[in-house]
Amino acid sequence: MSDRTTPITRRQEIALVTGRELRAHLLKKSTIILTLVLLIAAVGGIVGIKLYTSGQDQAYRVGLKGMSLSQAAGLDKATASNGEAIKLVDVSAHQAKDVLADDAPEGTPHVDMVLDVSGSTPTITVDKSADDAVVSGVTAFLQQSALGQQIASLGGDPAQVASQLSAAKPEVTVLNAPQRDSADFGSRYAILMTIDVLLLFAIMGGGQFIAQGVVEEKSSRIVEILLACVRPSSLLAGKILGIGIASVLTTGLVAVVGVITAKATGVMPEISLNLDGVLVAMIVWMIVGYAIFSVAFGAAASLVSRQEDVSSVSMPLVMLSMIPYVLSFMMATGDTNSMTFRVLSYLPPFSPFMMPARLVLGVSSWTEQLIALGLALVFLPLLVRVAAAIYTRAVTRTGARVPLKEVLRRAERA
Repeated sequence: MSDRTTPITRRQEIALVTGRELRAHLLKKSTIILTLVLLIAAVGGIVGIKLYTSGQDQAYRVGLKGMSLSQAAGLDKATASNGEAIKLVDVSAHQAKDVLADDAPEGTPHVDMVLDVSGSTPTITVDKSADDAVVSGVTAFLQQSALGQQIASLGGDPAQVASQLSAAKPEVTVLNAPQRDSADFGSRYAILMTIDVLLLFAIMGGGQFIAQGVVEEKSSRIVEILLACVRPSSLLAGKILGIGIASVLTTGLVAVVGVITAKATGVMPEISLNLDGVLVAMIVWMIVGYAIFSVAFGAAASLVSRQEDVSSVSMPLVMLSMIPYVLSFMMATGDTNSMTFRVLSYLPPFSPFMMPARLVLGVSSWTEQLIALGLALVFLPLLVRVAAAIYTRAVTRTGARVPLKEVLRRAERA
């Protein structure tokens, strides 16, 4: 029987390191607490929005005195044009203060505003403050009624005049309209903001964890023991995979629970957007973005040996990630089809933020998403090769910061 042991393969090395990092990260008390906090914040925030908006869809109640409901026909349309739905209530038999009071006597209707036209001058009475949109609509209605009466007294036809006034409204033609649906832009922007925050949390959080782990192992010289068992590139790959899987699991869990809660509570806006598809795209781009930046963070962190120096090498990467994060919001509020935004969306460091944003805004097809994903997958192996070369030649050097140019020159000679 031979005493010679069979060396483990690179795949086995990566699997061992990945399992070690995954267990260590998921079982951390800080990770568990942070995940629970995010879940509670997501569910609590959605439920809070539901409770806050539960009464927002109730119509503004307007009480009428000196005018029947039939005579007020058209008042609801006048206020609706100002974005406020109203319900008309006949309160001629009640005092204004009674129907406006929150503790109105039993059998007394409750309204938010009383319109009294029984006197020589119409009056509006409210309890504390009046809704400007309703007041504007009521004013327009009363002015239209007064104009109609004057036209009728002169022998004219008020209906014909009203028709001609409506026909005189100009039709607006926009030559270069942005390709987004302005009707549901607010909902899309809220979804975009949520996705970008989750992406930034996963990508930057995972990258910082990797950078701190690399420096911690390097400063304590644990890395020298680990490198006696596995290759440097396998150690870096396993660390990225382990922490990456943990980050995607925790962030993906928050995203999925948030979508389920929003659908269950009815908070999810009614928009022409495949939210399930957007969620899948977000997770895919989260994985790709994490892979790109975590590889860069791991290589950058191997250049220093103290935790105090991590920020000096990671700050350029943090700034690089913030650029597409900010650009995605600028794209949403600006010209989404600008050539600058379209080109930048295909660049791998920018794609993880800008491509999901374009999908949410409705200006990107799935073909465009696949093309950008293909470019990112071509770029990633090249980045991994450079990062592995830097990590291999710098991770065992302690003391002062290792110059990047020196490491690259050594890699070229090798």
